[in-house]
Amino acid sequence: QGIISTALRFMHNDIEKLTSLLAKMLEKRDQWQALAGAHAQVSAVEIAENVNQVLQKIIAQCLDLTIESLPASYQTMLIPIVRFAASNLEETHPLKQLQDWQIPLQARPEDLQKWQILGDFLLTDKGEFRKRLDKNNGFPAKDKNHPENEIFKQNFIEVTQLINNPKPLFDTLSLPDVSFDDMTKDCAVVQAFAQLLQLASAHLWATFQAANEVDFVAIAQSASDALENERGATDLALKLDYKISHLLVDEFQDTSPTQMRLIEQLTQGWQQGDGRTLFCVGDPMQSIYRFRKADVSLFLRAAERGIGQLSLTPLKLALNYRSHPKVVDWINDNFKNIFPANDDEAQAAISYRHFHSSKDKVADEGVEVHPLLLNLEDESDEAKIAEARYVADLIDKEIKFNHQQKIAVLVRSRTHLRELVSVIRREFPNLKFQAVEIEGLRDRQTVQDALSLTRALLHRADRVHWLSILRAPWCGLTLADLHKLAGDNHFATIWQLMQDDARVQTLDEPQRLLHVREILAEAFAYQGQMPLRRWIESTWLKLGGANTLIHVGDNRDVQTFFDLVDSLASGYFIDFEQLDNAMQKLYAEPDITENDHLQFLTIHKSKGLEFDCVILPALNRKPRDNDAPLMLWEEVAINEKSSPQTQLIAAPYSKTDKQKPSVYDFLKALESERANNETTRLLYVAMTRSIRKCHLIGTIKLNKNNDLSPSAKSLLALLWPSLAAQFAAATPTANNKQAQTRLVDFTPKLMRLHSPAVPDLLKNSQKMQSPAPSFGLQTLNNLQNQQILPALNLAADAGSLAHLYMEMIVNEGLKNWPASR
Repeated sequence: QGIISTALRFMHNDIEKLTSLLAKMLEKRDQWQALAGAHAQVSAVEIAENVNQVLQKIIAQCLDLTIESLPASYQTMLIPIVRFAASNLEETHPLKQLQDWQIPLQARPEDLQKWQILGDFLLTDKGEFRKRLDKNNGFPAKDKNHPENEIFKQNFIEVTQLINNPKPLFDTLSLPDVSFDDMTKDCAVVQAFAQLLQLASAHLWATFQAANEVDFVAIAQSASDALENERGATDLALKLDYKISHLLVDEFQDTSPTQMRLIEQLTQGWQQGDGRTLFCVGDPMQSIYRFRKADVSLFLRAAERGIGQLSLTPLKLALNYRSHPKVVDWINDNFKNIFPANDDEAQAAISYRHFHSSKDKVADEGVEVHPLLLNLEDESDEAKIAEARYVADLIDKEIKFNHQQKIAVLVRSRTHLRELVSVIRREFPNLKFQAVEIEGLRDRQTVQDALSLTRALLHRADRVHWLSILRAPWCGLTLADLHKLAGDNHFATIWQLMQDDARVQTLDEPQRLLHVREILAEAFAYQGQMPLRRWIESTWLKLGGANTLIHVGDNRDVQTFFDLVDSLASGYFIDFEQLDNAMQKLYAEPDITENDHLQFLTIHKSKGLEFDCVILPALNRKPRDNDAPLMLWEEVAINEKSSPQTQLIAAPYSKTDKQKPSVYDFLKALESERANNETTRLLYVAMTRSIRKCHLIGTIKLNKNNDLSPSAKSLLALLWPSLAAQFAAATPTANNKQAQTRLVDFTPKLMRLHSPAVPDLLKNSQKMQSPAPSFGLQTLNNLQNQQILPALNLAADAGSLAHLYMEMIVNEGLKNWPASR
């Protein structure tokens, strides 16, 4: 029995994980539905054959680029150097395969392995030519009897200096060289996943029909289906084709393949010169929505080859109407080296386009760099708090400089603002701000208390949340009283322990617990007799939850939580895992009582906005690590001689083998390259939000040897070639130990109501004995004489009651209804 129950438990956990994974994938099914359909109806061998054909083309394409940077003449110069190094290495070393190298390598897939060996010999792990050569590379130490060692070392340096671009050779190291049998095994997994996803998608559609609901993806898919079916254009498409004369697509750089297909369907049948126009506007340097499958390569493709059968005439705009000259000049001077040198569809790379300011110069304009050098780890709490205090002080100075200007603090991730918000609320109460989807509601104490009450009411054995509601302000038991209540009994529920009068009377303040016990007992008596949201909220109100609200926005926050409970409730119950997942996406609304002169946003949320002053903190913070997907499928650009095209390639997750890259590794490296290019564009978007001033703030640990280096893949790493000198010349920032706040040193203050009691408004009152007024309102008399049952729709009932009162006022006359009545 024990073995079986354990096995069932593990199976249940695996099924839950798979269900959760499928749910997340179904939310983004528009990104993979067509790809899954292309793989579900064919055999694993057919999928493998297609993958193999595409790989051969990709390998040949990459090797063509490699030969451009490393032509036969350079290879001829390298041959004696490679043969010399190989002769000094062990037989098991890969370079031994080139010991008899005689003729230059060609751009053939058969030569891939030799190209990779050559690349590993010439380049470091960072893709740079080796500067240090030793016996591990085949160059023994200096020897009087063998002076050729130094000659070959010198020749190595001279030849590598001739090669302008090592990147194509470095890229060959990530190309997969996989046997067809291994590829077929992987493609069997691809086929299984494709079939599973199609079944899940079909089941989701059946669920939608049963619930009479759809999501945005379903609506978008329905629009596409309405325009085209298996027989071609539908009647609706023909009708729209007759009616639509002009089509404008804004933010075209963020178009996804699904959206591009919709544009093609809407313009199907249009002819050049027939009087109809398609206008697409966008800035490819601002394409930052890859997580929504936006593909900037579609922008490049449309500019070069048009959309569908329509060719487009590119118009390049270079005049900037937002930023002042010094901001524009700084961005032009520095970003031209940060962006890729050339446009590349395969890598979603966009080269830099210069622009010019239309504004006049003003005082204190431009970009200012703030190097913070600390004797602290970059990611430590102390370093984050020190930077937050610096940023808060900078905001205060900017407001004093011009209190009418609009200031924005932009970050890459919401978590990068956590310390700043905390420092401002604690130490800079004069700074009032609006935070757009920054402060998670699950971090607000009022919402945490309401969440604990919800979980406690629905699960009496949830010990943590039961203790939480007894600690909450409406009860406010001290830690000593909580220990007296439950410290010696870990088997009974807290609710059971609360029924022990002898135990309760040992508390220092038993009346607080008795107050909560009475209200909860009444709540349990009426459980299941009213909608879940009203049951929980009415209990919260009777406990005095409304009296525990402190700030103006607290009521709005807690109502947002109860709205969430209402939307997730299934009858009288709620899925706690679903509730927890939804809470992670629940953010406090911006405080509308504050002006918008100071705003905190993520860079993505700032897209399309502009501010007088932009502050970019946390430039050296590491990005969040993403989980490795179970499946990768990509449409890869292939430059055929006749016409460029994209072809589909797929691979399941596989363990990394550095000696032998898999197809999955290749696709992951390609996706990583595209993501890095988008990070560059993200930084560009952030800086171009500024009108007058842009502040760049980076915190770096000061090492013993004063060696400074930014975190890998951080925004500061992109700017480092431009900012390294300023950081090197900066004065180390003194650590103010007294100002540092450590979590372990923080003792929370117990917040509680002075005397817990049911609010007067909710106390039972005697029914009025006087007869109902004879206004001829039979409905009101009927309502008064009937037994009042819990209403199912409070909004509708309130509306009915309001209309009855209006009728009474009209019948009696407005003069008989003074404000006191």
